[in-house]
Amino acid sequence: MPFPLIRRFSQCLVAALLLGLVVCAWLSAGTGLAEPLIQSPPAVTQDHGAVSVAPLKAQDLLKHLQQRDGAPLPGYIGGRDFQNRERRLPRGRYREYDVNPKIRGRSRDAERLVIEQRTGKAYYTGDHYRTFTPLN
Repeated sequence: MPFPLIRRFSQCLVAALLLGLVVCAWLSAGTGLAEPLIQSPPAVTQDHGAVSVAPLKAQDLLKHLQQRDGAPLPGYIGGRDFQNRERRLPRGRYREYDVNPKIRGRSRDAERLVIEQRTGKAYYTGDHYRTFTPLN
């Protein structure tokens, strides 16, 4: 008599473990609630004769940051000092902002908006500070 009871218990235990794995996988993949601010095609900007591409979402984020006096949007990481150690940007005091929202369980991506604090000059980087595209 105890064997059918043990078999049933082990089946329930396996089912519970599988359900737990599915829930963990779903949570680590994100819930889809933190979607990017705007999904849009790229905008073309020109700098010294060279054409560069920056997404419209970076320009939209810049507008939102200007309206919020530099405060990052909910779900976004930003407002930290950017050191410009590689000196790829003109001298100045910069703050950096993520272009996409932070999704729990995932690393931050490479897209950033960097804004010079005195002039308001903004730059987009899609490759984590290797290259910059001016936005204004």
